[in-house]
Amino acid sequence: MGRIAVVTDSAAAITPEILKERQERGGFAVVPMPVSVQETPARAGIRGTRTETNTRDLTGLSLEEIDEAILMAHVLGNTVHTSGPAPGVFADTYDTLVDEGYEHILSIHLSGELSGTVESARVGAQLSKARVTVLDSRTVAGAYGHAALHAHDIADICDSPEELAKVVTGICAETDIYFYIPTLDALRRGGRVSPALAMVGQMFQIKPIGTVADGKLTYVERPRTATRAKERLTQIIRDVCTKHQSVKKHPAAAAAQHDVRPTGHVVALHHMGNLAEAKALQDSLGAFASDAVLSSLPPVLAAHSGLGALAAVIY
Repeated sequence: MGRIAVVTDSAAAITPEILKERQERGGFAVVPMPVSVQETPARAGIRGTRTETNTRDLTGLSLEEIDEAILMAHVLGNTVHTSGPAPGVFADTYDTLVDEGYEHILSIHLSGELSGTVESARVGAQLSKARVTVLDSRTVAGAYGHAALHAHDIADICDSPEELAKVVTGICAETDIYFYIPTLDALRRGGRVSPALAMVGQMFQIKPIGTVADGKLTYVERPRTATRAKERLTQIIRDVCTKHQSVKKHPAAAAAQHDVRPTGHVVALHHMGNLAEAKALQDSLGAFASDAVLSSLPPVLAAHSGLGALAAVIY
């Protein structure tokens, strides 16, 4: 059996600490997704002054610096732009792993319904000398990030890249993500919702709770206060965990073979500039989330979520 490496993108919410540990083990890479801020000088708001903008590329900054830049953009009402990595970046990543001795690569990415990243990875695979299997996770953030970590854990004992891909597909299909967005304004600025919908949301103080279904973002409920939204998010997470634990469901055959089984627990909690609220959510969930990894939303998702967002990943 040839050695298999795992590649994913930075929307998978792999924390810097975990990424460093995986890179030291070898056979694991995260391709960064570009983020930039369209900054408008303060004087542009003065009557009679021509409006000027400056696009600031955040590439090359540390994660802390990127988080700070996005936080300030949300506070100042600036637009944060995101894009998928170029195919050449994927090709270079794949080729580097081949040079390190890996014979096949499983590349796992953000839902193709939400980003062109997976298509860029497919083009990059064609440009590369590597043998690459590109997989559309059909989900977001830690919902496929934890699948990529599982894949890395068992890559050396899988019989083939196809078997490993089946394991990852099963994990992603059995993973739920629920999130709370305090405002639709960031989504409006990023072009993810229409101005009319954002205006209605602001008018009625809607604080949507959403999930991912068939690879697409969809709303579950539309509470009208932040307090109510957080209460409902907590209850929804509890209900989903309880449902998963009560159903005696056999995991996908490929995953079960490697003892990768759903637990009905929260495996990750994401936040955007509100770590204290994420910790409070974890505490309120008790045993359901006692082992959850707390992390900031990855920049490419924080760009559109806005300040105060929360998300829970249930496997």
